[in-house]
Amino acid sequence: MPGPAEPLTALTPTAAASPPEGVQERWAPEPLDPYAEAFQQRPHAAYAALRRTAPVHPVEGCGWWVVTTMDLVREVLRDPSTYSSLVGHRTEPPPEVRADVERLRASGIPRLPTLLSNDPPDHTRIRRLCNRAFTPRALRAMEPDVRATARALAGALPDGEVVDLVERFAVPLPVGAISRILGLGPERCDDVRRWSDAAIGALGGRLEPARWLDVEQTMLDFQQAMVVELEQRRDRPREDLLSVLASADPDHGDRLDDDVLVNLLRELLVAGNETTTRLIAESVVHTAGEPWERLAAAPEGVPLVVEETLRLLAPTQGMFRRVTRDVELGGVALPEGSVLFLSYSSANRDEAVFAQPDAFRPDRQEIRSHVSFGHGIHACIGAGLARLEARVALEELTSCVRSVTVVEPGSLRYLPSFLLRGLTSLPVRITRR
Repeated sequence: MPGPAEPLTALTPTAAASPPEGVQERWAPEPLDPYAEAFQQRPHAAYAALRRTAPVHPVEGCGWWVVTTMDLVREVLRDPSTYSSLVGHRTEPPPEVRADVERLRASGIPRLPTLLSNDPPDHTRIRRLCNRAFTPRALRAMEPDVRATARALAGALPDGEVVDLVERFAVPLPVGAISRILGLGPERCDDVRRWSDAAIGALGGRLEPARWLDVEQTMLDFQQAMVVELEQRRDRPREDLLSVLASADPDHGDRLDDDVLVNLLRELLVAGNETTTRLIAESVVHTAGEPWERLAAAPEGVPLVVEETLRLLAPTQGMFRRVTRDVELGGVALPEGSVLFLSYSSANRDEAVFAQPDAFRPDRQEIRSHVSFGHGIHACIGAGLARLEARVALEELTSCVRSVTVVEPGSLRYLPSFLLRGLTSLPVRITRR
């Protein structure tokens, strides 16, 4: 029979967790290259150096500035009129497939601003429509289904075998949730997974030529499928987000064009699915080993573990903004039209805000001071859903899994992106209760 549970403050990083990344590491004094593999795998030392020496720093060859301290990131987020979201970042394909990529894009729906890259009043109107699917009441109604799915997935994990927890658990849980919210049946979950992978394919990274063509063709398939779904909802509305979006705006009597709606659905697909997958996997990494046993004995600590994982991981590493007038930020003069990358990842490890910023400490007093979900009018609309899914995932896993051991933790790899962060796979060996 287990002894009394230790307090949550006893939770500390284990050998399975990523080693501390920060000022203790050395970063060669070279120009910051956000596309470099070394940076994408371990960006925190470079950001720590910039926080100390150049918190508003031009990124050579990219045409934008990176903002790295919490106070400056929040200053920008609080002033959407000076720092517009009407700016996009899109990695261009290599020359050998550029013509084919452009042909595929031209045959589909053009990229249009919706939530992430939009300003009021259009942003306000679109967000108001989407809010109906993410209210506290809606989330409470969704929890039983999320929990049932998590319980079934956790119950299917084999005892004593090595499994990829990303593939077997962290992916299917949020895929099922966002499919349900949109109103897509379980038979479309494989499609949702495929569309999601394509939607993040070129976000903050570079693809091989063949992968570029696959991504563009898959996104074209997604667009065509969503147009059909929207038409069906207008003919036969249901109790789902697709029906809400396809209907007229009750405050204005009009409706959004399909081109805008399909772009919005692409954003929701990533925000409500991919980032949650990475959050769930990383939370297991940080609690594997001895902390897992203590967390299972004190499940009331799960929300704090989720919050601290959000801070350290920052699944969305940052957002872009465009300067609308000449302005000074952090002592740096920025002319109108300058583009900024607000590094949430760096702000979340700012020594001025977080004591021992590279340590996993779910007991820290300032735990909710992170900006992983943004701040202000562009705060992530799916934040409540992500927290719900991650909390339920850990609760169900710890209830039926006695121990988790990360296999070869030194070999864990993160997405090849400076915009999105998360493990590509998580091999673990579990012992069931």
